[in-house]
Amino acid sequence: MPFGRAREERPTPKEVYNYRVYWLASLACLGSWVFGYNNGVIPGVLVLPAFYEDFQLPPVGSSSYNTITSNIVALVQIGGLAGSVGTFPLMKFWGRKIALSVAAGVFTIGAALQTFAYGKLSIMYAGRFLAGLGAGSATVIVPLYISELSPPAIRGSLIGFYEINNQLSSLTAYWCNYAVSEYIPSTQARQWQIPLGLQLIFSILLFFAAIFILPESPRFLILNGSTLKARYVLSYVRRLSVEHEYINAEMAEIEEAIERQQRSGPQRSAGKFGLFRELFWKGNRNRVMIGLGLMIGQNITGIAGMNFYTPTIFRTIGFDGTKVVLIASGMYALVKSLVAIFSLTLFVDRLGRKKLLLGSSIGITLSMWYIGAFITATNLDPSVSHARSAWGWVAIICVYIFAGSFGFAWNGVPWIYCAEIFPTRIKELAVCITTATQWLVGFAVARASPAMISGWRGGFFFFFAGCSTVMGVLIWVGLPETKGRSLERMDELFGTAYGIGGGDEGVVVGGDDGKKGIEGMEMQDVMVSQVGKAVV
Repeated sequence: MPFGRAREERPTPKEVYNYRVYWLASLACLGSWVFGYNNGVIPGVLVLPAFYEDFQLPPVGSSSYNTITSNIVALVQIGGLAGSVGTFPLMKFWGRKIALSVAAGVFTIGAALQTFAYGKLSIMYAGRFLAGLGAGSATVIVPLYISELSPPAIRGSLIGFYEINNQLSSLTAYWCNYAVSEYIPSTQARQWQIPLGLQLIFSILLFFAAIFILPESPRFLILNGSTLKARYVLSYVRRLSVEHEYINAEMAEIEEAIERQQRSGPQRSAGKFGLFRELFWKGNRNRVMIGLGLMIGQNITGIAGMNFYTPTIFRTIGFDGTKVVLIASGMYALVKSLVAIFSLTLFVDRLGRKKLLLGSSIGITLSMWYIGAFITATNLDPSVSHARSAWGWVAIICVYIFAGSFGFAWNGVPWIYCAEIFPTRIKELAVCITTATQWLVGFAVARASPAMISGWRGGFFFFFAGCSTVMGVLIWVGLPETKGRSLERMDELFGTAYGIGGGDEGVVVGGDDGKKGIEGMEMQDVMVSQVGKAVV
């Protein structure tokens, strides 16, 4: 078993781990670039002299300045919230391809408005909101789409591509800001237009990839009666013949699960809000609560405030000057990116989701406690720059420890987990809700962070350190491990609301690592085992 893979459920032909699945995942992750670059570029753009002059912003640190910059940041969060909810009918009825192309198109319009705002805040606000709509939609579709194409043993690392590309795009944005501040005069609008205009490249590429290259999700095709198309998609992605034993077993597993959900679900959830009510059924509601908890937990680490306001934080603890602050912020993004690549490539499938989240929580908590204690003890004022001290250098190092710790798991694992745990019947709705929650809490944190940093000072860091401590404890006591399982066998961990086989409605929840399993699954296990022997 290669180091980066989980233990396989059944013997798997080597052809399954081929370049196509990585290529398709990489193309879908252009959606990460429209999201990550957009988030990464705006903190640096806001401190560029040309942007400040062209938009005639109030004095830095004033309440008016904080309101305008908060609006610019937060409108993407509001748009993302609306986009993550609004993409549900697109995915449900028209599929992942159409939904992704629409998301890319909307984002392109928003990016163009930002680039050509020419000092008009109203146009900038509109562009930020539309970009948020597209980015919010992409954050739902991309992880879900990759999860539905991926072999179980490498699903974590493939969905992790989403977060890796998110970090790489954010890193690119940071250093793009530095380059334009260094080489383009502050009297020229190009200084802020170039960083914002680069977003157009990623969204246009995603639009054409979604239309002409990416195949539709096989699970969506089966759910909508296109079984033969689904078989050909799986055959293409796995690089196996359409009648290969492995393809037959995978198709049988997906079809059985969807047939069971479709047979049982509509009978028990008739009515206008039937599908929504299914979220609260036993076997579904525990998954929804865990998904919501992870998305909330990702934001109450304080990452939104740290990402958007790293320039302010670095000024507070000793860095000064636009150039120095941008370099420090770029290094922050670099550390977060490198650790995320290392973790999500090598360890998320090998060690599992739970262990990574625990290690990540410890690093985040310790670094935030120290930064808060340093700022409180020295009574630093975030509105002015301060001289660096020995303890200040330790605080600066802790900022980078925070970045690395967050990149280790909390950056990517919540997206992986939410993309893989929900039954096919409610998956689009459930992932839209968990992703919308991420955007909502991110909006709240981003909106509140300037006032929290100014008013609470060290308390800003204490608050998020306490939240991270609580999340670490909850992960330790209550998070099931999902590594290596097929999407259809998540029922063994969480239970099922849809009965087994002939339509039973009983729920039996599996124990740790699925050792107990679901009553009635034994016959399927025997079938899969026999197919596996035939493959090898």
